[in-house]
Amino acid sequence: MTNKIDLQFGKWHIGGRDLNLNGILHVNNNFDLELYSDEFISLPYYADVVYGKTHQGKAYTLYKCSIRGGKSTSIVHDYQSKYTYHVSCDYALEGKIFTEEQEIKFEEIYFSVTNLNKWAYQKTVDINLDDSSEYVITTNRVDDLTHKNDEFELDISYFTMPDYNHRFTNSLKIETNTQIIFKFNNPTPLIDAHRLIYKVRDFISLCTNTRTYIKYISAKPYYSVPQEFEPRIQIYGRAIEFENDGDIEELEFYDQYISLDQLKNDFNVCMKNWFEKSERLKPVIDLYLSVNYHRTSHERHFLNLVQALEAYHRLTRNNKILPKEEHDKKMESIMANVPEEHQKWVRDKLAFSNEPSLHERLEDLLTPDSNGASPHHIGKYYSVFNFQDKEKIQLIRDIKNTRNYNTHFDERLLKKSIKGEELYQLISLLKLTMEFYLLRELEIDEDVVILLTWEKSKQLSTRNSIIEYTKDKNMTI
Repeated sequence: MTNKIDLQFGKWHIGGRDLNLNGILHVNNNFDLELYSDEFISLPYYADVVYGKTHQGKAYTLYKCSIRGGKSTSIVHDYQSKYTYHVSCDYALEGKIFTEEQEIKFEEIYFSVTNLNKWAYQKTVDINLDDSSEYVITTNRVDDLTHKNDEFELDISYFTMPDYNHRFTNSLKIETNTQIIFKFNNPTPLIDAHRLIYKVRDFISLCTNTRTYIKYISAKPYYSVPQEFEPRIQIYGRAIEFENDGDIEELEFYDQYISLDQLKNDFNVCMKNWFEKSERLKPVIDLYLSVNYHRTSHERHFLNLVQALEAYHRLTRNNKILPKEEHDKKMESIMANVPEEHQKWVRDKLAFSNEPSLHERLEDLLTPDSNGASPHHIGKYYSVFNFQDKEKIQLIRDIKNTRNYNTHFDERLLKKSIKGEELYQLISLLKLTMEFYLLRELEIDEDVVILLTWEKSKQLSTRNSIIEYTKDKNMTI
């Protein structure tokens, strides 16, 4: 979204009230509205919609609004006292007036995210020499990738065109842009559409291992009565994480990531799994992605990733050590030998005694199994999560000690906790482990996932080897 700043004067209405107020809409990233009145008006603190048209004829609907009032004197009103009402909103819809929340529904949503063109890259332009040694530029048709379910159809669509704004020089820019489209089976409220957009954004962030932001959103509104002309409207607002130049990490073609091209054959199954599982795995996904989005300490990133792995194991694996009947008998046997005055205390201490410990969960996750990888890649599973030539048991102890110290700050664990460069590498390993399992949940080609993980694991090992070498040689880097 461009960071444009503009002032739009117009007449504005508050949904559910017979009011018509003059106001100035600040057309910026947040779309703030200032309303004016000569006399005090009692307005609600919250309003579903505030709508109106500017003097230029543009229609706007502000959705999910809060209103604050005050009294001011300014040069704008010739220093006469005016009552002012500041309206802030979560969403601003440009191009159509909705008079109540129930009307804000859509048939189709169109949007793009940062790095989408590179992640979804397909070769669409061929340049060849003809018999006269003249260049011939040919654009190739690229079929859309589609996922369908009971709620919607999701399309990843391509369009290739020259830059018609070019100057007449010796160059002509031809660009392929990628767009994501939701086509809903039933009219869908904006809140639900926004939730789905973020699920796609998080999916691309997982695949690219980068922070991912919304570039734009437009939509085709639902009309109860068919219209001859149904123009798209634009959607803005503070509730949407739009791109900001300072936040964008440029995806490079040599980066290690899973591209859309690698998912083409499994795209429908992959997206089906993502939409079905992402709600259940939301705590895991949020903790994992926080490492990309939140600028905080290494210790916090470490804790988030340990919690993510622990939650993932709890949600996807057997969460009982013994069958319930066998554990109940064991508890009865223990309690029979505990004095009555101590039984509640003992029961509380043993409340989670039938669940795997963090040690057991990590041991399971750091020893991945193959479901069907090719023989060429099977061997990679045995050492993909090796770390600094440490035995797995020592690695797990390091994770536990570091987790316990940074959770409880027990001074006895301070010397045992991992810090500095070693902590950074441990975070990288845990992040790689979590990424591996989330990708596996999507049923992407197993060879693609293990090869990506293996290459990243080798990069981590190489980094460690270089650092150890410089230490041995008493060098600085």
